[in-house]
Amino acid sequence: MARELLEKIASQSRFTGSDREARARKLCAALLEESGLSVTEHPFTFSEFPGRYGVPMVALILGSVALLASHVYFRHGGAVPAMALLGAGIIVVRAISRWLARRGTSRISWMRSQSVNLVAVRGRPSLWLVAHLDTKSQTIPMLVRVVSVVVAAVVTAGLAGSLLFEWINAFPDGAARPDALWISIWAKLVAIAALPLVLCLTGDRSPGAVDNASGLISVLLATRALVAQTNLGVIVTSGEELGLAGARAFVESNPDRGIAVNCDTIDDHGDFLCMTQRGRSATAPDVARAASRLGLTVRERTIIPGILADSIAFADAGWDSVTISRGNLATLARVHTSGDTRERLDGSGIAKAARLLAATVKELD
Repeated sequence: MARELLEKIASQSRFTGSDREARARKLCAALLEESGLSVTEHPFTFSEFPGRYGVPMVALILGSVALLASHVYFRHGGAVPAMALLGAGIIVVRAISRWLARRGTSRISWMRSQSVNLVAVRGRPSLWLVAHLDTKSQTIPMLVRVVSVVVAAVVTAGLAGSLLFEWINAFPDGAARPDALWISIWAKLVAIAALPLVLCLTGDRSPGAVDNASGLISVLLATRALVAQTNLGVIVTSGEELGLAGARAFVESNPDRGIAVNCDTIDDHGDFLCMTQRGRSATAPDVARAASRLGLTVRERTIIPGILADSIAFADAGWDSVTISRGNLATLARVHTSGDTRERLDGSGIAKAARLLAATVKELD
């Protein structure tokens, strides 16, 4: 069944709002109705700007601030003004990133677009299975994006630490030490680390087999095993690849809080992960117990830096939310590329993930 659905869903890209996505959504609706759920479509509008240009813009600001801080250190007063500039720049970067992530898709008035979430219910659910349908490609694969985010954070901390050291050991007049070349080196490393993110532009060339036909099919198969579940909800989101737009639209229009078990990126190889946004989720132990009953191992961890998942939008709205994923570095290397094809999956990981999702729902019931 997994292979058959991969052939149908992951044969071509499914960019947010496209006809290809709509055809795949229609297939999902039919399968969910066969599992005894009542299915409705929930249209929403959003701005594509955060998903398309948020990361490049923030990375460009960070790299520019680092280089400017180095210039200020050597040319305009030494460590104190340079530290002040760098600190202010970091605050601005964090503020912009946070606002774009949480509010940008709904508040920005330009680059408006529209798409549809698919919502399927039985009874009055407080527990929801979630997976996104849409796909995108980028000029760099997810692995490079993750590495760039981590390295940029580390070298920015290195630049801040070096400026602090120079402030503590400053000349009496506070002037820069001309031999403090490491300040310039750290600043350039920040710019180099941020460069791949600046060039991380969005396209429509990925069939999205592992990201996220795999997670979606896992949810669809899990619902087939949960026909006796009295209260169950399934959300097939759109716009995940453009700033979690669909998930954020759903929680904004549904103020009641619940539990969201998101399934995103299920490879045939690698470890199962139960990822949370911050701290420990109350649902994570239930996932671990369900996995133990099935003879599977699941590692709990916070969401990998540089990765967005729908569970973040639910957690931001006060839901108890986790993302179940499976893969390794090779998986991240093909996510958001044209190489993310159905031929690279045999469906064994999807079958295990479906059993894990179904067992988790029963554990939580």
